[in-house]
Amino acid sequence: MKKTPYLGVLAALLSLWHGVSQAEEHSASAADFTDSWQQAEPLPAVESSLSISEVSLSRADWLREQEQQAESALAAGDWARAEYRLGQALSEYPDAHAIRLRLAALLFGRGALDQARDRLQQGLELAPDHADMRLTLARLLAEQERYQAALQVLDESQPPLPAHLDYYSLKADMARRGGQCVQAVDTYRRLLAESRAGAWWLGLGLCQQQLGEDFVWAFQQARASADLGMASLRFVEQQLEHHGTAQTH
Repeated sequence: MKKTPYLGVLAALLSLWHGVSQAEEHSASAADFTDSWQQAEPLPAVESSLSISEVSLSRADWLREQEQQAESALAAGDWARAEYRLGQALSEYPDAHAIRLRLAALLFGRGALDQARDRLQQGLELAPDHADMRLTLARLLAEQERYQAALQVLDESQPPLPAHLDYYSLKADMARRGGQCVQAVDTYRRLLAESRAGAWWLGLGLCQQQLGEDFVWAFQQARASADLGMASLRFVEQQLEHHGTAQTH
């Protein structure tokens, strides 16, 4: 009896899938097998395609990866590799300001002040009102005793004072050290309206003393504060004692 086309196709598939033995394959004549296969309806073509999708990290994930690699390099004492990773991140995303601040801190830490300053100035060209970047640059300039330059950097932006007390504290200190006590007095008074810190009372008193104004009240408030350091406290005591002695003569 002649095999049907369907049975011929089924035999071929079973031979492939289930590993039919050589004896079983030769039990059917080559002619019958060929005839059955030729009469079978062609199977529909199966389109085989390999879809390859490239997995790309988001900006946040990529920057986080660079930071983690930088941290690992720092943990291993490899500052150069850490700086390279952060620099690479900035090359890709110049507006990654947190990365820029981290890199500036590393450069500052190893004494590369000019490089740190350049990085911060480049960042401020992109984000002129970035308060933390201005504060960091001003601190770097203050470290170099460039008080007027630091004050100018801070004067070029006016972030809200309650949220940026450190910013205005440095601004007042730079004005005082730069010989601009009128500006410093105004800033110290604004700061003291937010918090009665001993350092700000002391700064106010120093400026009032320099301007020839009554500084006793400010120094007394500084002396009564709980956060003034011992060296500053001794200085305040000496000034009050000297003033009292001068008043009795």
